[in-house]
Amino acid sequence: MNMKFSHLMALVAISMTLFTCQSGGGVATSGTLIKGELTNAANLKAYLDRVGINSPNEVLANTPIDGSGNFVFGFVNELTPGIYQLRIGAQKAVITLDEGDHEVKIKGDVAEFGNYNFDISGSKDAKEMVTAMQGLRKEAVKVEDIDAIVKSVENPETGAFIAFNTLSRAGAVGIPVHMEALNRLPDSSPMKEKYTAFVRAMQSQIAQQQASETIRVGMPAPDISLPSPTGKQYALSDLKGQIVLLDFWASWCGPCRRENPNVVKVYEKYKKDGFTIYSVSLDGLDSRRTAGLNAQQIAQGQKGQKKRWVDAIAKDNLTWPYHVSELKKWESVAGRLYGVRGIPKTFLIDREGKIAAVGLRGAASIERALQDVL
Repeated sequence: MNMKFSHLMALVAISMTLFTCQSGGGVATSGTLIKGELTNAANLKAYLDRVGINSPNEVLANTPIDGSGNFVFGFVNELTPGIYQLRIGAQKAVITLDEGDHEVKIKGDVAEFGNYNFDISGSKDAKEMVTAMQGLRKEAVKVEDIDAIVKSVENPETGAFIAFNTLSRAGAVGIPVHMEALNRLPDSSPMKEKYTAFVRAMQSQIAQQQASETIRVGMPAPDISLPSPTGKQYALSDLKGQIVLLDFWASWCGPCRRENPNVVKVYEKYKKDGFTIYSVSLDGLDSRRTAGLNAQQIAQGQKGQKKRWVDAIAKDNLTWPYHVSELKKWESVAGRLYGVRGIPKTFLIDREGKIAAVGLRGAASIERALQDVL
């Protein structure tokens, strides 16, 4: 008996145990079949894991893939609704299963399996997860993208899984999305307890960090007066009466540059309502960079730093006028005054000149805080 025929007979045997006749002549289904047909996967092994939140994966089964790229997982008892991971070689993909998902079929190329470039049928929730994961791989993911997924997916466990895995290190900006995902989870979900503990721990950590901040919500914003690229002096206090986003950034800071489109988006939407931005750049040279350089070399270096700053303003379309810098990098007096130890770092200042919010990231997060003080 050849291997292909042997594998086929095993599949038939499993299928017969999962589909039984009813007295009325219909077919009663029980158990779960997950069947795969993947090109370039011949003679590899497929693994199936149960996936949770903030807990190790549970390996459920493994099965060989035949010479034609076919494999099957068969379970006499239906798999519990939840998140499952398929592993084939170095490729991994997660799917969501719900009650009544008795036969799930996957078809594609193993080389694209981890990118979710495969067809899946037999489970509405599995297809929803795959579609969401495909979208997340097409472009840079923003907090608002995850928020939209959490609110739109039918299966709340799909939303919770995606929120946890994409925003677990997002800090305060991710909390509203985590709360939305958590509130959608039913109490019966096995994810609920672990996710609740994770969110509470994150909230506690953020509260401790905020308590140690030099600048806190409700305090008057310390004044800053620094030169623009043209040499014009701009004082933060001159903007009192407007709502100001004080934004510490730098042209060399990748996360800052990726955040700039969000800042621009909010500025364009709310500038007519008295909202503006005061941008402090941490470009320039600090004493570590200038050690051993002569005055001419330092001047040349600062000239290059200033050009990079000005070019970034233009390239990122930062059209507000309040761009200032000491060109001293981490030795910026303004940065130290506000306790800035990492960038991007933002402070929302209300019309009375008081700190209204700290550490806003993402257009949705900035906009929510802004609407509270408009």
